[in-house]
Amino acid sequence: MVYSIYQDMEEVWKNPNKWVNHGRLVLENSCKHRTQDESKENTNTEYSGYCDECNIFEDSANPVMNYLYPLELNDFEENKILKVVKETNCTVLENQDSGEWFLALCGGGMNLSQDIAYSYIILETWIPQDLLKEVAKQPLLSLGKKNYKKLAREVLRQLKINSDNFKQKRKEWKEVLKNFKDSERAKLQE
Repeated sequence: MVYSIYQDMEEVWKNPNKWVNHGRLVLENSCKHRTQDESKENTNTEYSGYCDECNIFEDSANPVMNYLYPLELNDFEENKILKVVKETNCTVLENQDSGEWFLALCGGGMNLSQDIAYSYIILETWIPQDLLKEVAKQPLLSLGKKNYKKLAREVLRQLKINSDNFKQKRKEWKEVLKNFKDSERAKLQE
């Protein structure tokens, strides 16, 4: 799996029929507390600033960095997408033309690998191996204490699985090489 791919976000913004921002849609449907204009129907995040009740900003879930992080799955529960939007600096995008789904960053200026990895945990329950090696270790870099602990435990769990898998592969290779050497010796003795 590719860790990230370049995508001009301007193209995403200009093509809403091609790109669906599921994070933004779920967010808009979840916040019905305030509007800027009281004559309007209470239609979610049409206010200026921040909703204290939902703990979201008006511009939350809008991708800004020119990279996408491919998702292997392509069907997610709305509550999981909302959790990604509320607890990380990510949103969930779908390319309608290809049917592919992605994570996209909604912030930048610092290492947000913890947010990306935690988003994968929320949506897919695992962190892609390429990303697993790159997740920033610094406590509380971009996640709060509770989510940082969840991330750290999952990174450790997956590293253990990978380590065990590599140990098993090493053992298998050693056995194959030994058998090959033994068969070569046997041929020489004939």
